[in-house]
Amino acid sequence: MDYLDEKSMDINYASTYGNTYKLMKQAGKSISDFVERTIQPGKSIAIICGTGNNAGDGICCGEYLLEKYNVSVLLIKDVKGLKTQETRRAINDYNGAYYPLSSLDEVISRSDIIIDAIFGVGINGDPRKPYSEVIQNINNSGKTIISVDVPSGFPTNIQVKPDYTVTFTDIKSGMNSENSGKIIVSDIGIPEQIKSTVGPGDMVYMPISPSESHKGMNGIVGILAGWEFPGAAVMSSLSAYNVGPDLVKVFTNEVNRPIIMSYNPGIMFYPVNGKNFPDITGLNSMLIGPGMGRSKEAEDLIKYAIKNYNGQLILDADALKLITPPEVKGRNAIITPHSMEFKAFTGLEPTEENAVETAKKYGLIILLKGSKDIITDGVNIRYSYGGNSRMTMGGTGDVLAGIVAGIASRKVSPLRSASLGSFINKKCGDIAFEKFGSYYGIMDMIDNIKIIMHNKF
Repeated sequence: MDYLDEKSMDINYASTYGNTYKLMKQAGKSISDFVERTIQPGKSIAIICGTGNNAGDGICCGEYLLEKYNVSVLLIKDVKGLKTQETRRAINDYNGAYYPLSSLDEVISRSDIIIDAIFGVGINGDPRKPYSEVIQNINNSGKTIISVDVPSGFPTNIQVKPDYTVTFTDIKSGMNSENSGKIIVSDIGIPEQIKSTVGPGDMVYMPISPSESHKGMNGIVGILAGWEFPGAAVMSSLSAYNVGPDLVKVFTNEVNRPIIMSYNPGIMFYPVNGKNFPDITGLNSMLIGPGMGRSKEAEDLIKYAIKNYNGQLILDADALKLITPPEVKGRNAIITPHSMEFKAFTGLEPTEENAVETAKKYGLIILLKGSKDIITDGVNIRYSYGGNSRMTMGGTGDVLAGIVAGIASRKVSPLRSASLGSFINKKCGDIAFEKFGSYYGIMDMIDNIKIIMHNKF
């Protein structure tokens, strides 16, 4: 279940229920319950808090512990520095004493137990001062340390080294006894629907391009498309481009060059034919199929590319009508069929059960398109809701496949790439529908990709 973490589920929960304070209280109760099972009453407990929801979990825990323990909450930033409304509510509801960073040495010195509530998941880069110094002080304290959800700083080079970690819902990817101490998994009451539904919280997995990047570091996409219908290459390449990779390379007929290049000069064009296929090494993802048609020449090109490209494959449209599952078995390829394409590719009815079994049998990620998209790797199943009746128009599948390819090129895992792609594609249609009703076009959807990426809906 490594596609889930507290931050993404919090956002998805809030988008459905309005806020996450109920979850925060339950997280705090889970930690306090563990403390009461493990630590005898009367001990002194320091709760070291950052500024986000992880801090709020710690503060709520402190409220529950006040009756039986000597609790000191320390805020690394002051109350004004607390970032979320839930965490600000937690400190307002807390009836104990809290201390500033200047009291760190004193608070640690008089405490028997330290609860680490500085950072949750999703940290980018090593913690900086003052956080790095606080983490060092915690690690050097010699006290029993309990981390909230994940050790603060995990998985960077500067992290708290706890004796215990009380984590929520499931163990996070990469956590083990060496970096997290004894791990206690707690159910904080997140509904199953939230766990399985794709939502705005999935946007936390989109990487941010570092300022020291150079060309190619943030993704290179290859697209073999548009052999017969060049518009498909236009739509998929523009969609891939708008999720932020550094380069998008389109491989197709030379006669299609002026059509494709007229839409975006930033797209790199490579003519191909049966005797000449440009170098496809160095790509981070490759989309194959949209608008290719089913001629013998198109089939040969598709099969050549699939055989000779060893990276992350995304297969759509005509590729799913010209190849069979055994040809991509074990490749971790992402396929994006609608119901008829699924049947053509597998010979099976397009049911959830068949999608799961096919993904498991052949080592694929399947994004089965519909009013409710089904995304599965054969073990995990996610559902993507939204969209509207106008999305039956031609091109929406090409847009989706391009979005998925662009995300995958940025080294996002295949299941997350498919999940995010589905969410963004449906959101593009919903935003266009709000503005134009049933009269929006495919380019309106493509233009909305940038809005979604910028605002992290």
